[in-house]
Amino acid sequence: MKKPTPSLLLFGAQESRAGTKPENEDAVAMHLPTDSSLRTKGAVAAIADGVSGASAARVAAESAVIGFINDYYSTPPLWSVPRSAQRVLESLNQWLSGNAQVHGGHLCTLSLLILRSRTAHIFQVGDSRVWRLRKSRLECLSKDHSRQVGSKKYLTRAMGMDARLDVDYLRDTIEVGDRYLLTTDGIHEVLSPARIQGILRGGGEIEMICQVLIDTALDSGADDNLSCQIIDVVEVPEPGAADTLTALSQLAFPPALSAGMQIDGLTVVRELHASNRSHLYLVKDNDTGEHMTLKAPSVNLLDDHSAIERLSLESWICARVHHINLVKVKYPDRPRSCLYYLMEYIDGITLQKWQTLHPQAPIQEVLSLADQILNGLRALHRLDVIHADIKPGNIMILRDGSVKIIDFGSAHPRGIIDYDNQINSTPLGVRQYSAPELLNGFRPSEQTDLFSVAAMLYEVITGNAPWNGQHSIMKTTPLPPIYNSNRYAPRWLQAILDRALSYNPRDRFSDAAEFRAALTGKDNQDWEEVERKKETNIWKWISATLIIALIGSHIVRGI
Repeated sequence: MKKPTPSLLLFGAQESRAGTKPENEDAVAMHLPTDSSLRTKGAVAAIADGVSGASAARVAAESAVIGFINDYYSTPPLWSVPRSAQRVLESLNQWLSGNAQVHGGHLCTLSLLILRSRTAHIFQVGDSRVWRLRKSRLECLSKDHSRQVGSKKYLTRAMGMDARLDVDYLRDTIEVGDRYLLTTDGIHEVLSPARIQGILRGGGEIEMICQVLIDTALDSGADDNLSCQIIDVVEVPEPGAADTLTALSQLAFPPALSAGMQIDGLTVVRELHASNRSHLYLVKDNDTGEHMTLKAPSVNLLDDHSAIERLSLESWICARVHHINLVKVKYPDRPRSCLYYLMEYIDGITLQKWQTLHPQAPIQEVLSLADQILNGLRALHRLDVIHADIKPGNIMILRDGSVKIIDFGSAHPRGIIDYDNQINSTPLGVRQYSAPELLNGFRPSEQTDLFSVAAMLYEVITGNAPWNGQHSIMKTTPLPPIYNSNRYAPRWLQAILDRALSYNPRDRFSDAAEFRAALTGKDNQDWEEVERKKETNIWKWISATLIIALIGSHIVRGI
């Protein structure tokens, strides 16, 4: 019998009191999910302290903790924890700062602890604190945003203080036995770290420990509101295990399939494609008659657990991305007996074959294809998913000229898989379409996907890969002009490709929308003028070089 894979198991407790003050302006909120959101979003503890003297301190604190938890779990499941949290924090801060300007007093500190998979994510604004007790040693993981002036302490950052929010962010690897603590300054201003450590190390239920912390702080002279939260880590997932995908990856391999065979109410029509990683089959639903594509792992992967996880991840991603330019997953109303997934059948050809059939395609037609590819990537990137294998073989062109991006086998969903997991060790992309930083071991990003699109666009227009695929020279050698190989290529397009194929990712387009706007002329940028300036600078450089050479020759003759 197979031993069940460990998942994230947590216990939590919290308490908040007014203390000696007439009103409690602290707020705490905690959510430890028991459904799939524990795997996609994790568990959250939020603690806030309304700024004393502010007229709406209590409202601000309560709005911050409750609003964050509600909105955080409403963000797309494919978004990473940092992206989800940052978006929610920015939205909350805008609301608080807007109210502070109109009504005044909507200010509070906010500390967040999000535990997902094997990682703790800490977000900090203000002087509430996040601590970790590991093997009897207490460590403060957050940094106070405050300044001492004489006998008074002033906050330098707070929620609602400014329209622009500056948030500290820290990642911490979770270990079994870790105990995390969040406190407001009513506790840690009067209790030393050693005193807090002693209380946390004491026995008893964590609910009782929360009470002891507050009681001890009050006995020590605390004159502020007092709040604390404790989360104990009981179990964590195995390293490299994508717990979201465990059920999928544990399915048995399908048998070798051939035309006429039956599987789960589907009839195999023919094999469409085979590689050392996967097999694609055209199948027909016996109930509806609909044709679909079935993707199954190759038998070569039978003992390759990470590759099996990768296929499971691919189906999970495909089921959650919906866009006209992305391949769709199909859901027959029947359980699967083995590891495979179904997609729409695309009656078309790859961009690779399309290039062969259209060696001198009209520029506008090529730009239309690029626009659709970027439109699909824009939708993917908004879900925090990097495709990481954009190449002509993964772009399907239908009979009506519409485009579908396929094959998410190398995709990186930041919200599901941590980069330190083994599942991310799969080699990415094809060298001639891969951004140079990928070849140097850097992580895939939006800019690496956009580089691949630009490389394909350049190849379709000129018939050659950029720099003929020699990435080693691109840092010092200008991109060969497209109009040297295609007399119909407009010069303004050269300037766009120069930027999109920049060696440094920061010099490329910031996102797919900006790249699309440039290609369609909707970015209000005169790319023809950019190209003319570039040529003028080149001629100036050549002229200067010639003058220096002539001066040098006169000097030699003068000798």
